Amino acid sequence: MTTSWYKYTLGDLCSFQAGGAFPRAEQGHVSGNYPFIKVSDMTLPANSKRIVEANNWVSSDTAERMRLKLVPAGAVAFAKIGEGLKAERLRQITRPTAMDNNMMAAVPKPGKVDEHFLQYLIESLHIASWAQGSALPYLSQGVLSEIPVRTPGLSEQCIIAAILGSLDDKIESNRRAISLSENLARALFSKLFDLEPVENGVALSDLMIVNSRHRLYKGNRATYVGMSSLPEFSSEIYHWEQREFGSGQRFVNGDVLMARITPCLENGKTAVVDMLGQGEVGWGSTEYIVLSPSGLFSTSWIYCLLRDERIRNYAIRSMTGTSGRQRFQADRFQQYKISMPRDETLKEFNSISEPLFHKMTQLRNENCNLAALRDALLPELLSGRIQVPTEERFLP
Repeated sequence: MTTSWYKYTLGDLCSFQAGGAFPRAEQGHVSGNYPFIKVSDMTLPANSKRIVEANNWVSSDTAERMRLKLVPAGAVAFAKIGEGLKAERLRQITRPTAMDNNMMAAVPKPGKVDEHFLQYLIESLHIASWAQGSALPYLSQGVLSEIPVRTPGLSEQCIIAAILGSLDDKIESNRRAISLSENLARALFSKLFDLEPVENGVALSDLMIVNSRHRLYKGNRATYVGMSSLPEFSSEIYHWEQREFGSGQRFVNGDVLMARITPCLENGKTAVVDMLGQGEVGWGSTEYIVLSPSGLFSTSWIYCLLRDERIRNYAIRSMTGTSGRQRFQADRFQQYKISMPRDETLKEFNSISEPLFHKMTQLRNENCNLAALRDALLPELLSGRIQVPTEERFLP
């Protein structure tokens, strides 16, 4: 079935609304009538596609006093300057929302474009490539408004958005399941294990293998994981790269990576290695510690240990080095001693946590495949090279 596509400028389909100043004195409120979002709010786990949470809120009285121009529900928000712009994160606004002056929103014009289709259309444009300035790239409303686009009629827009949206919704559903599973495992860990330090206890370094030197020879190409792409179950889908092995940490599936440098350690950046092939050895940054399971002290036990606030606070207090470049040294695990966990308790924890972690890996692998399908479909659907029917026909 052939359908018509029409030539427009982006400004024909939507208007652009820039954010405004957000005085520090008005920040920090965790409740209110309207969210006041910053670029950092787009990275909150719940906001992977739509803005549903915010770190700052304002009341109706505050909004009126500040003369805030709220962005309506259905608009598409994005960073308009700097590193945030380069990331090209797009989030749909779900309720009237205020934005700070580093952000901008595309507001769909009624009857011109479906609000969900608009988000995918803007994604297909790679808006960072339309930025001005070199040292500090920025987007202007004038440039955005003049970007040439082609779109089908509203009915086909809705079908295209529904196809891509179904994939995004499944990815988001999997992310929520991953987050819930992790939270369950960590809650069980906190209930079963006493991490209070004791003088005559067992050192943490005796409960797991620290920085085991897996065999990987110089010149071999292997999966590389840098600090910036250190994976976490509940965050983004990462794309690993193959690099010729140099100097760096080595790890295999089942190991746990713990960031040891500021600010990654303070942020609790910890990851389970589960992306490698059978028998494969990966390598990466020297700025994380590799911890391997030992006996009944499983991968899930180590992960939950490192994500525990008491252990993280101990690691933060133990950091050494100059301001801004402080590090936690692996040998400090010898100094933290706890009561030896009972075998029965470890077995109980592993019987519940290990299946949860296995399911988390399955869900993330499924998300990788769904994301690859979505990313392959998006340019084909948004260019019209793959057409969708605008009505269903049934044979008698």
